[in-house]
Amino acid sequence: MDIMKTAVLILPGVLDISLGITLDVMNTANRLCQLAARPALFDVTLTGTGRRRERSGSGLEVGPLARMSDLPAPDLVLLPGANRATRGELEDWLSTRDVLKAMERVGGWLEGGAAVGASCVSTFALAQVGLLDGRMATTSWWLAPWFRERFPRVDLDMARMVVSDGPVSTAGAALAQADLMLALVARHGSEELARNCARFLMLDHRVSQSRYAIASHLARQTPTLQRADRWLQTRLGEPVTLAMLADALHMTPRTLSRHFASAVGMSPIQYVQKLRVERATQLLETGHASIESVAAQVGYADPSMLRKLLRRERGVTPRGVRPRAGRAATGE
Repeated sequence: MDIMKTAVLILPGVLDISLGITLDVMNTANRLCQLAARPALFDVTLTGTGRRRERSGSGLEVGPLARMSDLPAPDLVLLPGANRATRGELEDWLSTRDVLKAMERVGGWLEGGAAVGASCVSTFALAQVGLLDGRMATTSWWLAPWFRERFPRVDLDMARMVVSDGPVSTAGAALAQADLMLALVARHGSEELARNCARFLMLDHRVSQSRYAIASHLARQTPTLQRADRWLQTRLGEPVTLAMLADALHMTPRTLSRHFASAVGMSPIQYVQKLRVERATQLLETGHASIESVAAQVGYADPSMLRKLLRRERGVTPRGVRPRAGRAATGE
């Protein structure tokens, strides 16, 4: 393993928890390398576009920062997330001179052979200057519909927690930065080193962010999705078909399917399944009904279908969802 000259880019409003986990994973990896009598993996420099210090999203000062223009070309460039949660806040942040200037420099480093890792809204910064065009990438789940609309040349994958395409790796929101960092440790160090970092920092291995997405929040993206969500929420215990939903919204099934695909990246039936899993999870967490009863309440006569969806969407079994006290009451 060769030491990686690593530039951590500190932009205005950098997300504190994202920056912290970035530095903690690298520090842990370096300590573990030293304990094994091997050279450190990361040579870390905090960098920015010019100011000596930058304010984080919670108002803390981060620094001292080296100027990007003064740095030798790094081997690895890391972009933690930023504390910009709404579309308006994000649009303002993306249009700032700091972000645009920084992405110009990152593009040059990428062209020169550097690897790049970004999470949360920093993926938007890469995408707006074309650095993700033609690549697979991911981003914060609640911003995915806007990302698809704004950057159609990016192949957005919202199923995985971390997506690597060539030298560029992207991840979801906030603590997905931990998953990104462990993936980079595995890629540039070793799988064993990444596993040991995860153990020392008590980080779980997570491969998908779909379990964290809230379907009804995604539905707020368009009036059509809002109407669909309202109609479905009152019929989760009933049989629902694409034709029935399309008829209720006065659309053809084909048009409705296209609308769902472009807005939230899933089919109407996949959306129904996500709603049912969310309702079932709530029922299992807060009540004592059997899995058979819960399955029936969310439209599945066969509880094995609900078990399958829980494993796929949440990575758990019904027993894993229910609080410990509830398991004893239901005999699970």
